[in-house]
Amino acid sequence: MPYLYLVRHGQPDFAGNYDSITDLGARQSTWLGEHFAARGLRFSRVLAGTLQRQVSTCELVMNALDGPRDFARDARFNEYDHQSLLRFFEGDRLQAIKASGDRREYFAAIRSAMQKWSRHDDVVAGGESWSQFGARIGAGVTAACEGLGRDDNVLIVTSGGVIGRYASEVLDAGADAAIQLNLQIRNTGVTEVIRPASGSARLVSFNSIPHLERSDRADAITHS
Repeated sequence: MPYLYLVRHGQPDFAGNYDSITDLGARQSTWLGEHFAARGLRFSRVLAGTLQRQVSTCELVMNALDGPRDFARDARFNEYDHQSLLRFFEGDRLQAIKASGDRREYFAAIRSAMQKWSRHDDVVAGGESWSQFGARIGAGVTAACEGLGRDDNVLIVTSGGVIGRYASEVLDAGADAAIQLNLQIRNTGVTEVIRPASGSARLVSFNSIPHLERSDRADAITHS
């Protein structure tokens, strides 16, 4: 019955290269690693997606922990291709949104694109359908837990869409719930799941940020 810790990457560079983390994103990641260390957490297995923002976050978390710093990279924990989704479903207004620099408009467009993607499963946007996206996440989690027991902890550094999709499956909720969960997840937010060898997985916590919940880090809580 492994205990999963699913972590969203640190704050990305929204204004530049989204697949790199900012200085704040690096601090968020280090603080999370320090929090895990203070709790005395040990991870039997550590994985990250192959996107640079995921890898960088995982490296910084592991650097703050005592013990081995090696981790596996698994593309099954990569985010969906939101740029391809936006071009496919929201292409007629995408340039105007980008030109405005309005983040609220940008994320509203992502929500709209995801809703359309989830309701048209015959559409392959960004290389996969909505069902295929869920299936590869499930396969990744199954592989991550293989051979582990009830006292094992697994750390997976990934992205909001992956965590939202998996959490909605654990809750037996639908696509709308997955999208809602996705868009709420904070940078370096932690979601905890117990995954028994048999029976249903159980959600223990969602989107927690204990490493940021202090007065001198109030400005470090981000959603981008």
